[in-house]
Amino acid sequence: MSQAEPQTPVPVVAARNLCKTYQLGEQQVHALRDVSFEIHRGEFVAIMGPSGSGKSTLMNMIGALDVPTSGQLAIDGTDIGSLSRDELAALRNHTIGFVFQQFNLLARTSALDNVKLPLTYSRPRVADPEAIARRCLEQVGLGARMDHVPSQLSGGQQQRVAIARALVNSPSLILADEPTGALDSATSLEILQLFESLNAQGMTIIMVTHELDVAAHARRLLRVRDGKLVEDAPVNSPPAEVAA
Repeated sequence: MSQAEPQTPVPVVAARNLCKTYQLGEQQVHALRDVSFEIHRGEFVAIMGPSGSGKSTLMNMIGALDVPTSGQLAIDGTDIGSLSRDELAALRNHTIGFVFQQFNLLARTSALDNVKLPLTYSRPRVADPEAIARRCLEQVGLGARMDHVPSQLSGGQQQRVAIARALVNSPSLILADEPTGALDSATSLEILQLFESLNAQGMTIIMVTHELDVAAHARRLLRVRDGKLVEDAPVNSPPAEVAA
């Protein structure tokens, strides 16, 4: 009896001839033009490009916040173009952990309760959301700051809370949008090293940035210009000090 062929792992992100066109009055704006790539489980990928390059449009699609005009984008094997608004929301909640430049924490809520928040929308409900939130805060080095509200935390600590919140639903990928943009250079380096540590533990991370020094902490670089993917290459150079 012959052995069954091993199954090819499903990419976390698979883009096929991805196009996005916006109509602004009588003008058509081609934000993405025929973009194709795959991102597999355990990768740490930086997406770079100047303002107007299409990287924000691409990020919104990977985050299931927008759908393509043509082509296909699949997240964890699910074609986002085939989903309803509610199904897109469910995909975002369960498959993607978001980390933003401005942290987006509830100001009067403890770190623990901020991290627990996504679990309140989980279906089915988890048995012990507090235990999961505590574990995620410990994972990012904030085990001693769980009861602090954001105003009692430094910028770097607030971003760690945001990263813990992104981890709490055990997502397939972390999508980080300019995650060091509001931090000084030393704190930026700490956050990037945390991402490196999470990636070493198997987490798939996609980081959108316009800073080459930040992108250097990833292991692969996708560069977008004028709506096209112009570079897809491994990051070979060691990261330099992050610019403030």
